[in-house]
Amino acid sequence: MIHDFAITENFVVVPDQQVVFKLGEMIAGNSPVIFDGEKVSRLGIMPKDATEASEVIWVNSPETFCFHLWNAWESPETEEVVVIGSCMSPADSIFNERDESLRSVLTEIRINLRTREATRRALLDDDVNLEIGMVNRNRLGRKTRFAFLAIADPWPKVSGFAKVDLCTGEIEKYIYGGEKYGGEPFFLPGGTVDGKGGENEDDGYIFSHVHDEERETSELQIINAVNLKLEATIKLPSRVPYGFHGTFVDSSELVDQS
Repeated sequence: MIHDFAITENFVVVPDQQVVFKLGEMIAGNSPVIFDGEKVSRLGIMPKDATEASEVIWVNSPETFCFHLWNAWESPETEEVVVIGSCMSPADSIFNERDESLRSVLTEIRINLRTREATRRALLDDDVNLEIGMVNRNRLGRKTRFAFLAIADPWPKVSGFAKVDLCTGEIEKYIYGGEKYGGEPFFLPGGTVDGKGGENEDDGYIFSHVHDEERETSELQIINAVNLKLEATIKLPSRVPYGFHGTFVDSSELVDQS
């Protein structure tokens, strides 16, 4: 069950993990997405110009299940590909209603291309579940310092988001407060007219759809990504469901697509 993948400047990183599809289970009335304990999780490093499957380097990373990968980059000095993702356990909990024990840990996985070995470490000391989110999309595939990730608490609701310094492990939290819950925080680069962002990686804004369960209203919050201060709130005419996510584009990007 491959939900996500990552890119670097020269490679595509493809997860092949212990959560698999078995349609026979669905026919029997069960979830078709199940945990296969006999399988060993691995990551495939595929050159972007590959033409044959044999060019993919497969590296085992036991007990690793990342539903989402936030970014990846190459470390030439160590001959490694560095992958940042949120490692879930139990691996199949979001599919099979074992939510109460779920842990989603922000993790760094290093894949050595020479020895074909992988190492893994948690990036934070903070005991917080971090899931849906993103890095500055202008820096995908290159080393990034910040990630903006939803705080999945109380699971499965999202009570806020975290700005994580991937270099130092420091974490800043923005909590919606009260009975307000949100979804995926979207980082929109700012600071310049063309939207490519300023000099600093975190120059920009966080867009977050938030629903107030007490008042039964929804809104779009726009938060300064540098200092995590609320800049604006836009009232929405209808309910925004939890899990809603997508992307933001401006008119010039739409013209370029056409």
